[in-house]
Amino acid sequence: MYKSFIISRKGFFDVVNKYFKTGEVAKFHNVSPDTVRYYHKEKLVEPTVVKDNKYRYYTLNDTLKFSSVTWLRELGVPLHQIKDWFTYSDLNEVTSFHSDYIKALQQEKQLIDKKINYLQQFNARMESFQRSPNQLEYVENDFIYICHALSFTADEDGFNIDEPTYEETVDDPFWTKTSIISFTNTIQNSDDPQKGQVCCSNIIPSECDDIEKLKFTRALRYNYIGDTFSDRTYRNRIKTQVIQHCAENNLSLQPNFYELYYLYQNVNECPVYYVHVYFPLQ
Repeated sequence: MYKSFIISRKGFFDVVNKYFKTGEVAKFHNVSPDTVRYYHKEKLVEPTVVKDNKYRYYTLNDTLKFSSVTWLRELGVPLHQIKDWFTYSDLNEVTSFHSDYIKALQQEKQLIDKKINYLQQFNARMESFQRSPNQLEYVENDFIYICHALSFTADEDGFNIDEPTYEETVDDPFWTKTSIISFTNTIQNSDDPQKGQVCCSNIIPSECDDIEKLKFTRALRYNYIGDTFSDRTYRNRIKTQVIQHCAENNLSLQPNFYELYYLYQNVNECPVYYVHVYFPLQ
């Protein structure tokens, strides 16, 4: 909505000596009357006149101040910072604040770009489950990321974290908070999960030194859908298919395999997991 004031032929504002009601201020700025009242309550923009009937009347100066509040709020500036903004008496203070806020917005944009990339990667990987559920596929240039500082080992009592890492020491909180549980083991020991390792993994990169990209230049990938924890034979079934496929196509396997647990759903009161099982090829 464009805002303008009418100037008379004499060069003066026609509204200098007039008052705007709450509804008029709200309509002019495309906000609700409750917003006008709220800014009054927060002492951001107080009306010059408040009558006994609690009607609020705003001068042109009040309205111009209200305009500053609305465009700052539209940019996402918090109310307490707007209050500080109004205390500035030097233009350099204003432009310095804007420069700092630009930097904050750029950081927000970087985070938004990360979120978009994450969702795009996630949906791209879900396509394999829609296209080839519970089937073995040959893939090239696939990858996952693993954080070596966040890994677990299994024993009879459950899982034990290998190296405790607390949030304040993690270089990339977004990466860890969007991480995906993975499991890795050698093919030789695939029947013994206690010899494997549970890792904090992801599908997006990070600049953290503890996070490594595992690139599968060539691999066999099984798109598993089911309950891995009640289906005790799924891993052997998959391994049998993989070994048979390698024998038929003269392929050689690397020692380890990797399972990436993307998604959990409750279907008819039964848990269903979407898991990529990678067998890298030599």
